[in-house]
This record gives sequence, C-alpha cells and structure tokens, in this order.
Amino acid sequence: MAEVSLLIPCLNEAENLPKFLERVERVCLGADLDVETLILDDASEDDTLKVAQALRAKHRSLNIRVVHRFEPRRGLGSLIRYGLAYATGRYALLMTADGTHPIEDLPKYVAEARKGAQLVQCSRYERTEDGENIPGRFKDYSSIYRTGVRALLDWDMRDPTCSFKLMDRTFMLAVGIRANNLSLIPEIVFKTHLAGGKVVVIPGMQSFRKKGISQFHFLREASSYAYVLFRAWLHKAGALNWF
Repeated sequence: MAEVSLLIPCLNEAENLPKFLERVERVCLGADLDVETLILDDASEDDTLKVAQALRAKHRSLNIRVVHRFEPRRGLGSLIRYGLAYATGRYALLMTADGTHPIEDLPKYVAEARKGAQLVQCSRYERTEDGENIPGRFKDYSSIYRTGVRALLDWDMRDPTCSFKLMDRTFMLAVGIRANNLSLIPEIVFKTHLAGGKVVVIPGMQSFRKKGISQFHFLREASSYAYVLFRAWLHKAGALNWF
C-alpha cells in the first residue's frame, strides 16, 4: 500500500497529462515518496483515456491506475469521492492535471501529515505575491467567502476554496463528504475543522490555465458554496449533526 495516493481528476486533459506527469515524477523521485497515482477520467471526449493508459508504462514509479467513469458527469466532487474510495494510500492529495498547483511543495505537505495533520491546505492569500496570478473576480469571490467563514464559524481560514490539499484519507472517509460539485473543496476544510482535525496551512502560488475546460461557473456554484458554509454553521451551533 502506498503512503500517498495522488488523485488527478481529468476532463479532456490529453494535452496536459504527459508534461504534468513528468513534473510529478520528478517531485516524487526527488523526495523518495511512495505513491500511487489515480487518473480519474470523467468521461472525457478527447484522448485522455488513451493517453493516460499509455503513460502507465512510461512512469512506473508513479504506480498509475486509470479509473474511467462512463456514467453521465455528476461533477468534480463526485469524481473526488470516487477516487478517495478507490485509493489505498494513508494520505490523499488532490491535484489538477493542468499543472496550476505548486506540486513542488508536496514534500512539505507530507512532512506535516506525518506529524499528525489531518489536512494540509494550500493558501494563496498568506503572502501578497502569491495572489498576483489570481484574476480579480476570483479574489473578490474569495474575499466575500472568507468574510462569511469568519462571521459564521469564527475561524480565520484564508483560503478554504483552494483545491490543492493533502488529506488523511481514513479520517476523511470516517468524517464523510457528500457534495458532488466544487463545493466539496470547502466541505473538506470545514468538516476537518469541525471534527477537531488538525489543519495546517502552507502558503503557495497557483497559476490559472489560459485555455481548456473550467468547471467553475459562479452562478451555478455560489449557492452550493453558501449551502456548505451554512451547514457548517448549523453544525457548529448545535442545530444539526453534519457528520
């Protein structure tokens, strides 16, 4: 059983996967990490599945497994939950195949997890320079959401919506996560905090892809993000058991 399961959700990422996996392999070999890599193909319409299967032999140290979902797409959250259940590692890392995450920091994340953190979370707002690549509208969305988190949960979590995070996989499965869409990302953060898990924040810079498929649509996601925060507040207030 690997120590770290790398979960890579993919929707039409055939162009990005080869260079991305080369980068991942360099990081893992350099840090001597024992990993398995789950490429989670969400019924892509390009050659993602074919490319992923071909890369298994090229990157044997990553122990690549390809999981292809044939049913209609239900969202990123559904794909991640499927990957968590399918993985075997003690820890699970979420990463995007477009290479926008600071994956060179992975050894730092694993080190914190080994010291007992249930969630190691990237934050793009701890240092001024880390936010330089973030589009203005995303900064505005994040600012509004952070304000809500402070008001309702009394917690100054500066970047609950960043998807680059390392989790204690068994802990997360025990807590239970349910969202099918992108709101799974803050749900992971809130439930870890409310369950008494240790959350460690590591500053990091994220780039943003210039082209391709983005799964974030503000009008569609805003209500689900708000709903997750509202549920967290109700749990904290003792009005319901979210777990």
